[in-house]
Amino acid sequence: MNVRPANAADIGYCERLDSSYATEYVWQVDELTTADTIGVTMRRARIPRRIEVVYPRGTQTLYDDLERNECFLVADDAGALVGYMDMAVRRWQWQGWIKHLIVHRPYRRQGIATLLMQSAERWARGAVLRAIIAETQTKNDPAICLYTKLGFSFCGFIDRYYNNGDISMLYSLNL
Repeated sequence: MNVRPANAADIGYCERLDSSYATEYVWQVDELTTADTIGVTMRRARIPRRIEVVYPRGTQTLYDDLERNECFLVADDAGALVGYMDMAVRRWQWQGWIKHLIVHRPYRRQGIATLLMQSAERWARGAVLRAIIAETQTKNDPAICLYTKLGFSFCGFIDRYYNNGDISMLYSLNL
C-alpha cells in the first residue's frame, strides 16, 4: 500500500469510491439548560438493527481542495486508488481540519485509514500545525472508534452541521 499526494488524475477515482458506511451504534446528545448551567451528555447507544448511512458530503469540491495545495493524500494499492484523505489548513489557528477520510468499502478494516491519518499527521507536523481536528457524524461509529484509537480526544460538537441536519462530533489530536 502506497500513500502519496493526490494529483488531478486521481480526483475522478476519488469521486467513484464507495463512501457510505454501516453502523450499529449512534451517539445521542442530551442537553439540560437551566439559568446557571448548561449540561451536555453524549452517550453511545446501540440501535435495533444495522443501518447503511450515506456519506454526508459531496465530492464536487475535490478539484478545488486539490488546488489548495495543502494535504490531499491517496492510498494506492498496486495502481488502484482505494482511499483518500483531504485536510484543509486553518492558518489563523494553526490547525488541520479533516474534510474527507474515505476508504473504498472492499478495502476497509485493513489499516488503510490509519495509514492515511498517520501520513496526514506527519504532514501536519512538517507544516508546524498545532492540532488536527476531525469531524464526523454522530452515527459514524467506525470513524469515532478510529479517531479514538489514533489518540484523538473528543473536543466538542456542532449542532445541525451537515446539510441533513446531523450533528458533527469533533475530535482533536494535539501535535
